[in-house]
Amino acid sequence: MSAVLPGPRLSAAVQTALYWASPRRTVRRWQAAYGDVIGATVHPMGQVVFLCRAGDIKDLMRADPATFRAGAANAALGGSSSTFSLLTADGPQHTNARALLMPAFHGRAVRAQVEYMAEITDTNMATWPVGRPFALHRYTKEIALDVILRVVMGIGPDRLAEVRAAMLQLSRTESAVELALGSPVLARLLPYARRRERHLADSHRLLQEIIAAHRDDPALDQRVDALALLVGARGEDGKPLSDREIEEQLITLLVAGYETTAAGLAWTFEQLVRTPSVLAKAASAADTDDDEYLDALVKESLRLRTVVPDLSRMAMTDVEFAGHRIAAGSILTPCLDVVHESPSLFGDAGVLRPERFLEDKAANWLPFGGGIRRCLGATFALVEMRTVIKQMLRRFSFSATSAADERFVRRHITSEPGRGAMVTVQARAAVAAAR
Repeated sequence: MSAVLPGPRLSAAVQTALYWASPRRTVRRWQAAYGDVIGATVHPMGQVVFLCRAGDIKDLMRADPATFRAGAANAALGGSSSTFSLLTADGPQHTNARALLMPAFHGRAVRAQVEYMAEITDTNMATWPVGRPFALHRYTKEIALDVILRVVMGIGPDRLAEVRAAMLQLSRTESAVELALGSPVLARLLPYARRRERHLADSHRLLQEIIAAHRDDPALDQRVDALALLVGARGEDGKPLSDREIEEQLITLLVAGYETTAAGLAWTFEQLVRTPSVLAKAASAADTDDDEYLDALVKESLRLRTVVPDLSRMAMTDVEFAGHRIAAGSILTPCLDVVHESPSLFGDAGVLRPERFLEDKAANWLPFGGGIRRCLGATFALVEMRTVIKQMLRRFSFSATSAADERFVRRHITSEPGRGAMVTVQARAAVAAAR
């Protein structure tokens, strides 16, 4: 059992700068040099153990959550969430919060919302620029956010535009520089960090007003949206959750839920326009309601362009794991994208080939994590992506391009297309008439 982890011997400052400048490239270089278990020092997390082997990652997801805590690791990474958030909670607090919110993301509840998802997509597509290149990611953000606000949060049309604008502005102000600095005091010296604090305050004000309106809703006990469930919940002491607790859960659901889905949708079309044969099959599947193929496309897209490329767990004690001695306080980071791009696991791993998921090749497919911390909204996200993709392909013909793949841009926990997923669309009726 090795007590010394293989990894770079550069200074902590250099390792931190290399990682935050290009997380994806840096981890792959370290893997090539040091193997599948890499020890590094990355501020603000401190000692980080990158795991690049599928078996080790699965072992970690199944490990005792008291020994490897996800909430503690997420808190060390930073961000807007407090100890009330589902992301940063551990133990009974996390279990109770997850159980409380589960009905809003149950498969049957999600399928009942498909019509609303399609309606939101259709409304948004009416604003697209037709016949010229544009960045699709902007529009997938709007769609995914409206789905979260209307379907999951139950926010009515009278407040929709206001809350949408606040949340979009809040998400735009996040920066990897703030994470690398680690210190909240230093971060506040940055102009965009100060703007982010103002936007966060505006978001809290809006959510407080919406929570108050939900509390006064006489039909509250008949609603199953996440906000209604939170407002109607009681803590262990029998008292309602505080507004602050509810706000933190909502911001977690809003930011984490819509940004990841929006990036997944953008990456899907970024790849489709570079793979005309798959694009043609997907358009046919949309026309014929072949949900099996569209589901496979979604899974393949999330494999090839893993939106959340890594996870985190904190070792709470000195522990033996993956053949090494891991020190207490270390952050173990499963590199999901490295696994998803492994030729030994996925063969032609660099090719967009949805058929691999029709052949049941999902054993090492991990975009939503696993174990008791598997993403609460996984089913919701898969159904939403399939529904939105179907509506888009039914309405528009997307032009193929010979441009190079867009580079990966890391924003906090998500990996996004560097140019926003540039596409060109034509109304399908117009395309048919021109033939």
